[in-house]
Amino acid sequence: MVYNNVLEALGHTPMIRLNRMNKPGNAEVLVKFEGLNVGGSIKTRTAYNMIKNAEKEGLIKEDTIIVEPTSGNQGIGLALVGAVRGYKTVIIMPDSVSEERRKLVEHYGAQVILVHDDGDIGACIQECLDTALRMAENDPKVFVPQQFANPNNVYAHKYHTALEIMEQVAGKIDGFCSGIGTGGTITGIGEALRCQYPELEIWAVEPENAAILAGGTIGTHLQMGIGDGIIPDILNQNIYDEIYIVSDEEAIQTAKDLASKEGIMCGISSGTNVAAALKLAEKLGEGKTVVTILPDTAERYFSTPLFE
Repeated sequence: MVYNNVLEALGHTPMIRLNRMNKPGNAEVLVKFEGLNVGGSIKTRTAYNMIKNAEKEGLIKEDTIIVEPTSGNQGIGLALVGAVRGYKTVIIMPDSVSEERRKLVEHYGAQVILVHDDGDIGACIQECLDTALRMAENDPKVFVPQQFANPNNVYAHKYHTALEIMEQVAGKIDGFCSGIGTGGTITGIGEALRCQYPELEIWAVEPENAAILAGGTIGTHLQMGIGDGIIPDILNQNIYDEIYIVSDEEAIQTAKDLASKEGIMCGISSGTNVAAALKLAEKLGEGKTVVTILPDTAERYFSTPLFE
């Protein structure tokens, strides 16, 4: 098959069983490796779905400027989509994100605006959003997808990612866990899986230094793309059964183990998800199946403690 453009190759990422990292007596743990997706992350799915539907609704025209606040992968995804579709794209990011994230956005031809993170990631993300909305007020050509509030973020996972998961597993899924960034992944996949498997146990996973759902204080952390210090509008807070908190140290070590023990090169938030998945697998026990997501590839973390 020859694709007309790279976006036609989106999705259909592999589901992989963890072997050396899982303990005897645990449920099996299956990971969907989005680092092998177009653009290197799960966020290309949501970026494309938000832009495609905005085009259908007439919200985007040829001279539209796409402007979005993001802590990382969504910005890379939107920059990629903008490159394919021919839209000028501006990504507004905290200056605490990895250098690789900024460079990838720029490499796709988008502009990066950095906002200083002084130790409160929630306040920084809010300032990124306020900056984007001010740009939209001052220029009618600016379109802000608003990933934290856009239902097409959720629909990308509910009607695509989740269906891939169910087709690949081809059997009962007993547990699912996911970190909370925009809330789109856990809401979309969680709603679809819960509809198919009503007894499914779902865990929301948060960084220790930004566990807002668990009532914790908001600081800065290394688990980029999740724990943005806000409760997203699109997050279905009724979909998860438990909140599990992961420290930066555990997330990083788990991501390192995924490389050295399973041969899977993934990012820090993948370590977050797998740390929770292994604990959920221990709770559910043998004969059950736990699924989680590896949101991105490790290659955008060379400048972070993941490679120290």
